[in-house]
Amino acid sequence: MDNDDATPPSPQLESEMSRHQRNLVDLCLEEGQYEQAIDVLNQLRAPNLKPSAAHIRQLLFIALYSSRDSGADKTLSEVTASPSKRPKKSHLLPSPGATLASQQLLVSFAITNSPAAVIRALRPAGTDAAVEGDNESLVATESMCISRCKNCWEILADGFLARNRPNPKGKGKQNDSSFDLDVESQIPVGESAWPVLDWLLLIFERDEQANPTLPRHSVLLLEQLGTPTRRNTDASLSVVMYCLQQSDERRRMMGSRLMNLLINLSSTTQLDFPMLILSVFNHLSPLSQNDISSFMSSLTPSPAVSKFKIALYQKYFSDSNDAARVAARPRPQARAQPKGSPVKARAAPVEAPPLVNRYRPPGSSEILRLMEATTTAPSVSVDSLYKLKFELLVSYNAYQTEASATDKDPEWPNILRNGIMAKTLDSAFGCKTGGTEDPGSYRDLLKMVLNVH
Repeated sequence: MDNDDATPPSPQLESEMSRHQRNLVDLCLEEGQYEQAIDVLNQLRAPNLKPSAAHIRQLLFIALYSSRDSGADKTLSEVTASPSKRPKKSHLLPSPGATLASQQLLVSFAITNSPAAVIRALRPAGTDAAVEGDNESLVATESMCISRCKNCWEILADGFLARNRPNPKGKGKQNDSSFDLDVESQIPVGESAWPVLDWLLLIFERDEQANPTLPRHSVLLLEQLGTPTRRNTDASLSVVMYCLQQSDERRRMMGSRLMNLLINLSSTTQLDFPMLILSVFNHLSPLSQNDISSFMSSLTPSPAVSKFKIALYQKYFSDSNDAARVAARPRPQARAQPKGSPVKARAAPVEAPPLVNRYRPPGSSEILRLMEATTTAPSVSVDSLYKLKFELLVSYNAYQTEASATDKDPEWPNILRNGIMAKTLDSAFGCKTGGTEDPGSYRDLLKMVLNVH
């Protein structure tokens, strides 16, 4: 399914499905006729009619389900059924055809309806409880584990459904034995969860495109990164890094798509830019320089991406406690009123704080200094150091080309033309110092790319 050319739907009023419409779907679900239920939902699909949060949650359960989730011990239906009902309920397990149909319908809803309407079953303040009593199907019970998730990344983890089976001793309770596994060792994306990750990325990308606020960012993605006072990108970055390890090109691109979304989000004040740089740096540390270069080259070029690359490459040369030397202005402090002074009337409403983050890339002089610097990062070899400096210069030059006039460093063009950069390149890449590669090839290529005189 190629969704790259899909455009967000025009803003319009979306109403809830009527009880009658929901019942048509619920009757099929209660009988275990999942493909028929999915077909009915597809026929009801319309831009002005949003699917219920419960149905989206149940579609997600079917989309995530695989034969592995029936387990080596008991099937999902056996967990909640009495011995006399187990044979009767065995046919209620989703079939591979139902799983595929559910995955396809989720994408169709993402294209037809607004992103917020489609993902509301996973939003922190969803409206899932509004129609819970309408559906008594097996998938309605089993899928409640999705509602209990803190964020969307949890449902992607390998074995999510098996770990969250309802306990036969108490409905809605999770299987306690599932938590014996080390959470850190869990695979971030299970084999059956890749289509759901693709669906999530489609929603976040369409939300970003439809957002009129500049810089463009996905508010729905922000909701999945914790509360405003406690943002956490670790789970999302674990997904990114796991994607990069895949041999399948489409899966690797999912990691790049998610990283692009996070970078665009960090262009705002909603996500702390230094925190993201430090988190990415820590996640990339175990990877080889070739893997890092491949990852960076897969990101969609933009001023935001160039700023991200500059800050990340700079991190390799800076102190571990210095989050990329982010140049943030000091927070303004309210001035205390002298005692006895009259209280002034409020003259005008206070302007909303700016949404654009205050990070400024380093000046040209700092870039020149870094060309002579070394790094203490244990994973960076001599050859990798040359490559880091090469890519730092390329990224900085790209930013100076793409950025607005007010954000550009006016000294950069002069440095490229007055011989300073030529001397710096000769010094930084002029002689071999223990590596296997010839640094002169980087120097010659940089002179062409930067158009050095």
